[in-house]
Amino acid sequence: MGKAWRLPLLLLAAAGGAFLFRPETVLEFENEGRGIVARYPVNPGDAFAITYRHSIYLQPVVEEFSVGAGGDLVLTGVRSDSGAVLEYFGFSDSRPFHAMNRPMRAIVFRVAMEGAQTLTLGGKRISFLGLGDPGDRITLRLADVSMAARGAGWVERQMHRMQRSGLTWRRP
Repeated sequence: MGKAWRLPLLLLAAAGGAFLFRPETVLEFENEGRGIVARYPVNPGDAFAITYRHSIYLQPVVEEFSVGAGGDLVLTGVRSDSGAVLEYFGFSDSRPFHAMNRPMRAIVFRVAMEGAQTLTLGGKRISFLGLGDPGDRITLRLADVSMAARGAGWVERQMHRMQRSGLTWRRP
């Protein structure tokens, strides 16, 4: 290969490296007890919701959130048709939606025993059962992660799944 190709190849490698290591904001769900992490790309201002059945009143609840500009998760509202659930949250009237503005750095959930929580993000609905069993602790936070780190995490999760299912990789 001649010297004429060295500079363009070097520039192409540098551009690819910059792309792979540029951080991207993700919504990160971590089940530390099982070593499971799920990440979903988000942008400041994006909205998402967690839907679940209230553990005491067994009525549906939707907690609505947005991605704050400063790295916070912002609880923007609580929605339920149940007056008992709304009273539990401290709302004195029975309007089905109560707007809020409560920034948080992290939120901890337990995967529900009956009817696991569901994340709704960008038209996708994702069950918390994909992150663990009922009773498992799930921490939700925003994180800045590069594409290279996300790829390495994906490989690690695949290897973990193979180990749990008894599959192993062997050289031919």
